[in-house]
Amino acid sequence: MLLAVGKGSGSVEVWAYDRSGCQCDNACVYDAHDCVVTALAWAFDGYCLYSSGQDDHVRCWVLCGSCLCEVPIPSNGPGLRSSNDLPGAFLSCLGVAVSPGNLVLAMVRNTDAEQLDPMYERRVLKAAVQFFWIGGQLNLLPDNSLDVSKDAFLGFPANELVHWKSSILWSLKKFENPEKPLVTWDIIAALLAFKQSIPNFVDEILFKWLSVTYLDSSVSHSLDDVLIRIPQTLLTATSRQLHLLNVICRHVILSQLMADEINSKANIGPTVADMEHSPLWLELLFISERELRERLVGLSFSAFLTHMSHSAKSSIESGNWSPVGVAQMELWITRNHDHIRVQLKELASEVVKAERRFEPMESGDEEQCIHCSALVPFDSPDVAFCCGTETVNGVLEKHKLARCSTSMQVCTTTPSWFCKCCHRWTSKLAPETLFTMPGYGSDVRPPAESPTAGVQSKALCPFCGILLQRLLPDFLPSASPV
Repeated sequence: MLLAVGKGSGSVEVWAYDRSGCQCDNACVYDAHDCVVTALAWAFDGYCLYSSGQDDHVRCWVLCGSCLCEVPIPSNGPGLRSSNDLPGAFLSCLGVAVSPGNLVLAMVRNTDAEQLDPMYERRVLKAAVQFFWIGGQLNLLPDNSLDVSKDAFLGFPANELVHWKSSILWSLKKFENPEKPLVTWDIIAALLAFKQSIPNFVDEILFKWLSVTYLDSSVSHSLDDVLIRIPQTLLTATSRQLHLLNVICRHVILSQLMADEINSKANIGPTVADMEHSPLWLELLFISERELRERLVGLSFSAFLTHMSHSAKSSIESGNWSPVGVAQMELWITRNHDHIRVQLKELASEVVKAERRFEPMESGDEEQCIHCSALVPFDSPDVAFCCGTETVNGVLEKHKLARCSTSMQVCTTTPSWFCKCCHRWTSKLAPETLFTMPGYGSDVRPPAESPTAGVQSKALCPFCGILLQRLLPDFLPSASPV
């Protein structure tokens, strides 16, 4: 493990720490800046070190063995202007930070008041944040299969595209770790920018990623062939891989479609008009989300059966996760009986038998509208429409309600969570086990170790795996991210 230390003299020291011997040795010293070193940031798992100083310079160092070699920072990137176009009104660089996917470098620079307009800019502009694309910095995955086609070289050197392909694939691989927060804005921004200028290059990246991640092979005929074969392997895919696939589908491939429009197509099925919007990707997204929903339902049923068997001995401890919406999940299985795997159907039948033997843990499937108290039938796991009430004018007034993405119950007026990716609402957080499942496998029951599986410590979307936003009533402070 390497430790970088910035000095007031402008030098940067790199120390090598030996965990086994608990010993730290000075590896090398570099004269990086003419003034005080203000910030250091490692990137690409320690392959790159970025340093900034009061001399208004940011430098990049690449690890070569036990030494650091300075390399230039790329001056261009997908969809962004060169950094040379920015005005030279800065005095020093105050800090640097690397994006979660290690594709963007952010720098905080304070401005030179003497070069700003005294009436306007000097009063409000104290500092600025400058962004650089660094995805084309180096090749992280030396592999002959990373070569890009000659058709994709339009406007970009071939070696930079190879580096970009390597960096994006490396970042996607890192996010397969469920312990790493799923924050992929830099990956999505890079893919969208390349999609506008070099769409074939994005297809090559996704082809490589899908083939290796979900098919465990880079040999295939075409991207369409990969998309056709992947649904057969989603059963054994990890939940994090499914979440990552859903985010890429919605924000990159299907970015021209609104999230609510995609959700409606998932409930009623794609139409002929959808053929213009990547039908294979749409189908893959629907199958992936259905796989996650089946896992969530299976976890809820397993926890329900365990709770029922222990209900006579002890009550559910406060603060522990307990299943909610079992009645709605049973209705969902009935409506999708032809598409649900046999193991989940058998688990549902056990739940029905348990409900007959014991008193149900929750009320039945009858729900009431939160606005008019009319009955709310179950037609979709995402939205609901009440039966409505007749107004004084004889008009039947119905209300559209949101259903919880975890429990499928109608969301109440209490504060709820909202997903910015799939635009689903959540009033009951999903269990932690859902986000760490290695795959469904052939076992009937998902891995629910105990009936009191802890609630997820952070509010995550069960279908996208990203942080949810907390939405509060109008009379409370405005909504803010978690």
